[in-house]
Amino acid sequence: MALLKKAAEQGHAYAMNELGSVHVVWKDHERAVEWYTKGAEAGLPTAMFNLGYSLEAGEGVEAPDFPAAADWYRRAADAGAGDAACNLRAMYTVGRGRASQTVHASSVPASSPRHPNPRFSS
Repeated sequence: MALLKKAAEQGHAYAMNELGSVHVVWKDHERAVEWYTKGAEAGLPTAMFNLGYSLEAGEGVEAPDFPAAADWYRRAADAGAGDAACNLRAMYTVGRGRASQTVHASSVPASSPRHPNPRFSS
């Protein structure tokens, strides 16, 4: 754990994301969101997805933040994370996220070349 924290503090995005996941296991969602945010801002698609999920579920934050969750899912999907594209499409389909974006579910890729999603294959 000490090495993981040291790596995260030195700016390693993968370690930041993993440290966030450790905090989820420990039920410390606020710290998880802090580490996911750092990893997401460092450009790691998995951290972007995890942050989006936390924001959508309202874990580690005062209340669910659908627009912010959609933004992070979009960034992760644009970076090739198929699971983020799936969650983003689901949010838009049920009208979550920005009101102006809810009609654009069809513009979200069903999958990415790096992460195909068989649930939405065309």
